[in-house]
Amino acid sequence: MIVSASSAAQAARPARGLAAGIAAALFGALVFGFIQGKIGHRGQEVGYWALCIGLLTGAALGKLGGRAPLLALVGIPLAVVSVSLAQLIGVAVLMGDESSWPTTDTLTEHFGLVAGYWRDHILGRNDITFYAVAGAESYLVAKRIAE
Repeated sequence: MIVSASSAAQAARPARGLAAGIAAALFGALVFGFIQGKIGHRGQEVGYWALCIGLLTGAALGKLGGRAPLLALVGIPLAVVSVSLAQLIGVAVLMGDESSWPTTDTLTEHFGLVAGYWRDHILGRNDITFYAVAGAESYLVAKRIAE
């Protein structure tokens, strides 16, 4: 039997989609966290990062996962964790620039300080709303692309 290119592209590949989604979420967190740390926290950037990370994660899950129905649901926590990680990386970059610690040391050896600063000075109601937006967008994009 001959399989057309369009139906072959839509075959379910959940492992490949999951790996791509995790890679996209980590990539988004690293890039946007580093940028956020360099420009500083003004409280309005999380919305843009959340939208970008949700789009990136959902696109990777939907495009490379094919018609695997659960991958869209996996995109919700993946995007939420990625946005949280981006904010933590941003705090670590900011704290590393203000101190003599390299960013990786700040994030690993002084994680308690980073998490405390993030919880007390960065995390707010708007951030939690945009976490939900990132998860919803990841779900919707993954579902739309896989159709």
